[in-house]
Amino acid sequence: MERLRIEYGTGYMELNIEAFFPCKMPAMRKAARLINQYCPDGARAELLSELREMADGYKALCGMYRQKMEELSEEPAAYRQWRAQYNKTEVLHRRMENNIRLILGGGKG
Repeated sequence: MERLRIEYGTGYMELNIEAFFPCKMPAMRKAARLINQYCPDGARAELLSELREMADGYKALCGMYRQKMEELSEEPAAYRQWRAQYNKTEVLHRRMENNIRLILGGGKG
C-alpha cells in the first residue's frame, strides 16, 4: 500500500503512507477520525499491517544504534553521534506506536 484513499461525503483525501506516518498527535487525531469513520475494514487492516512493519523497522534500527553506542562508549564523539541517531529513531518508533494505537482504538464495532 503506497497511498491510502479516504472517501467521505464531500470529497476525498489521499495519504502517502511513508511521507505521512509517523506523524505528530494533532494531525494523527484528525487522520484517525477519518480513517476509522470512512475506510473499509480491509483498507484499515492493510494500513495497520504497513504501519506495524514500519514500527518494527524503527525498533530494529534502535537496537542497532544501541549496539553501536555500547561498542563506542570509549569514544565520546562517535558515541554522541550514535546516541543522537538512536534518540531520533526512538522518537519515530514511539510516534508510530501511538499512531497505531489511535487507529486501533477507534475501530468500528
